[in-house]
Amino acid sequence: MKVKARIATQECPQKYWSKTTEVEVRTDIPEEIIAEIVVLWEDLKTGRAKDQTAKKKMIEIYNTLHNTNYSTGTNCGSCIAACFDGIKKIYKEYSGNN
Repeated sequence: MKVKARIATQECPQKYWSKTTEVEVRTDIPEEIIAEIVVLWEDLKTGRAKDQTAKKKMIEIYNTLHNTNYSTGTNCGSCIAACFDGIKKIYKEYSGNN
């Protein structure tokens, strides 16, 4: 139930958890991961991964930061878009290149 309480967009009818409307942004990202994202961004900046290695690296970093379990070989458009958007937000926040 704790997981559902953190990510639920709807309230439990039995009042076990309530809905949430805000998403917390991590502020404790290690410097080496930020540096890795800045380097990786060159392969992702067009919105399409340059190759399979870049896509795999993007998903691995996203999984590490957000405690998710996306498969590194996924072709699911929404999964890859979620990973890309997460990496893009971190890049914009920490790189200084908006």
